[in-house]
Amino acid sequence: EVASTEFVGYDTLECETKVIRYRKVVQKNKSFFQVVLNRTPFYAEMGGQVGDSGWLESGENRVEVIDVKKENNLPVHILNTLPEWLLSAPLVANVDAVKRHASEANHTATHLLHFALREVLGKHVEQKGSYVSPAMLRFDFSHFQKVTPEELRKVENRVNELVRENYALDEHRDVPIAQARNMGAMALFGEKYGDKVRVIRFGESVELCGGVHASATGCI
Repeated sequence: EVASTEFVGYDTLECETKVIRYRKVVQKNKSFFQVVLNRTPFYAEMGGQVGDSGWLESGENRVEVIDVKKENNLPVHILNTLPEWLLSAPLVANVDAVKRHASEANHTATHLLHFALREVLGKHVEQKGSYVSPAMLRFDFSHFQKVTPEELRKVENRVNELVRENYALDEHRDVPIAQARNMGAMALFGEKYGDKVRVIRFGESVELCGGVHASATGCI
């Protein structure tokens, strides 16, 4: 039997769930536990964005989810402890909303930054990697020379303009790849895309993206 997890984290930060697989892992003399759930609101680390953290709860009991990684296409929830009740009780999975919303804001900011860089420096600019966490974002891109302080200022001002415009998230799921390209979506380097993709639009910024995003640019 192949385990599979229904991901509901684009729509909710809390859901009922149960453990379908677990194992103990020992690394560098530290032990922790990996748990697979039948449904999860937790975003697993992918595309430069860190995994969610939060809690698994049953009644008065709760255990912390410290990280979530993808393995064989399954979100694997990492815990420091694996109490007995976790394996038998119906659970509620709860994402840490403060951290998630901070990650969403930073991820949306990378899209606006990409858009502004292409506007200011030229359409040859392409994302070459990124890192998104609740605390910060890093954005790598290609350009044929060093960006000047004036250009950086222009990019910054443009991104701030897009934030103030408060563009709402316009999300399209399971879009055929050809249709996504017709919508103007940019495919990013090194990404593997299936036949059906998710398109994220904020104003004129349109990208293929599986990550989590702010509900509007003003949230940044």
